[in-house]
Amino acid sequence: MARKRNESSWHVEPKPPEVCVLCGREAPNLTDHHLVPKSQGRRQGVKLGEIPTVKMCPACQGFLTKTFSNAELANDLNTVEALLAREEVQKFVKWVQKQPLSKGVRVH
Repeated sequence: MARKRNESSWHVEPKPPEVCVLCGREAPNLTDHHLVPKSQGRRQGVKLGEIPTVKMCPACQGFLTKTFSNAELANDLNTVEALLAREEVQKFVKWVQKQPLSKGVRVH
């Protein structure tokens, strides 16, 4: 005899869309950005699972890795506030917020 299906178990609450901590855009494929680069964290003796991460869109993640060295990111820019205080980050965020998510943003 077939079991009766419980209809209420099929209802799943939709997850609220995640937003990038820098640009604030709702991107479908956010990545975990390590505030202290993994290589720098390991040098400081921090376990990989203990390095703080934030959700970031690929465009902002790419901009940070192309613009700043791992040492700069680890020592001076290891908080969201410190990142947003930099003029070059502010300029990039202002520009990328105008770009549609469907457009692949290339960072040089």
